[in-house]
Amino acid sequence: MKKSLIAIALLGATTLASAQSWKFLPLFNDPAHKLQPTLALTVDNVKPDGASSVTSTGLEFNFNCGLIQDPDNRIRTSLKLHRSKEDGLTATTFELSPRYTLPLGNGLSVGAGPSLASVRLTGAGPSKSLWGAGLAVGGEWRTGAMFVGADLRWHDMQKKDGAAYDHTSVGVRVGINF
Repeated sequence: MKKSLIAIALLGATTLASAQSWKFLPLFNDPAHKLQPTLALTVDNVKPDGASSVTSTGLEFNFNCGLIQDPDNRIRTSLKLHRSKEDGLTATTFELSPRYTLPLGNGLSVGAGPSLASVRLTGAGPSKSLWGAGLAVGGEWRTGAMFVGADLRWHDMQKKDGAAYDHTSVGVRVGINF
């Protein structure tokens, strides 16, 4: 029992020591923090559960996270607004997805993280707003001002008045680094 308590205490101390190099609110507390924003056009193939695939287009704005940042500055936040229209139903989706990224070299990196989404469905009946959460994984390549990326995202959305929009999407992004 005593050895277990010592092991837990050492693990806790190690975790606290490594957590000290994490930055909270670096946008406000760290004068050296740089957002390094990117603006990209997006095209996605969205597959809602129980429906046919649709093409969605939109914009993505991603940047180094200003709320929490690891010691290597690898957390990027992605804000995405996209829209699809099929068979009289328009889906306007807003996504927030912070991702932990791993550099692979030569400007190439991969990342994964949680994703929060809001979908506004409009069509023949009353409009509905659905909220959900999911996962996002992707890869990207940055060189100078050029940005190219690809994503795979899945969202589990709430159901409201018979409307559902759980979906999986695969997309590409092309944009400019600032």
